[in-house]
Amino acid sequence: MTRRIHSTPRLFSRREVLALGAGFGAAALGIAPARAASTPVLTRPIPRTGERLAVVGLGTAIIFDIGNDAARRVERRSVIQTLLEGGARAIDTAPSYGTAESVVGDLLADLKARDRVFVATKVRVAGRERAVAEM
Repeated sequence: MTRRIHSTPRLFSRREVLALGAGFGAAALGIAPARAASTPVLTRPIPRTGERLAVVGLGTAIIFDIGNDAARRVERRSVIQTLLEGGARAIDTAPSYGTAESVVGDLLADLKARDRVFVATKVRVAGRERAVAEM
């Protein structure tokens, strides 16, 4: 007599499905997931200054709003380190992202990488004085 074992199938989150899909796609194309920049990264100039930035950067909304959570800070530090090792350096943040700006600042100081990144921020208030105050 054959005995059947019924188990509940594992449900994957949207994030897990996207990560798996990206991983499978990268593997199919022969792309290593985290690589040092051995080939130049595609860049575009900033119109006003001509400074060139990689077309890929790091957005910090929600995911970097982690306060003082030490375990999450270790993970986010690794994300910034991987970004830099991959040849990109633009990090986008804003005061409206909760603690993201201060977390990014702390992690960049910890990595001694502030001079290696281009940090972009934005404000939600009108007027120069209020914008400076928000920043």
